[in-house]
Amino acid sequence: MKIEDLAGLVQKKKGSMGVRATAAEIGISPTTLSRIERGHVPDMGTLEKVCAWLEEDMAKFTGIGGLQIAFKKKQAISPDTAKSLAALIERASKQFVEKIEAEGH
Repeated sequence: MKIEDLAGLVQKKKGSMGVRATAAEIGISPTTLSRIERGHVPDMGTLEKVCAWLEEDMAKFTGIGGLQIAFKKKQAISPDTAKSLAALIERASKQFVEKIEAEGH
């Protein structure tokens, strides 16, 4: 599943419920909900709330575990770039842990 699928899932679950009622149920603003329904990429905190409401795992939408890289105003990096950054972070983290363990900490 891709982050682009989020809008359709939200609209499907929302059904005939109004934007304000749905947003209140999710715990986000009506404006934010409208943006999501139009395909905007939410920030991590909003995505977490929406996924809880949808009863879906966030990792289904990020594609890279719990890591999501997005910016305001619908600007997001490409999935390939996000995956590359995630791999870089994972490698750096692993090297850090190995160094700590080697030093006996």
